[in-house]
Amino acid sequence: MTSSSFEQRFPLRDSKAIQVLAANLKRLRREHELTQQQLSLKTGIDQAAISLIENGRSNPTVLMLESLAAAFGIRLVDLFETHQGRASK
Repeated sequence: MTSSSFEQRFPLRDSKAIQVLAANLKRLRREHELTQQQLSLKTGIDQAAISLIENGRSNPTVLMLESLAAAFGIRLVDLFETHQGRASK
């Protein structure tokens, strides 16, 4: 698959909510010292799908979001909370 083909299939989402979700998911995963593969096993969400979410290239389902929130012991809405002044690791 060429780069342009990937870009067409998985464009960067121009959505503040998706961007906040992407940053929070990556931050939470790193804070819990999990790899994408470990989070995948914990949630049943494919590792490639987790990567796409973390990179702002996916529009995950509510079921996926519920599974991710449960994996971190947080509320679903917490995935969309902005963290002002906190740099991602």
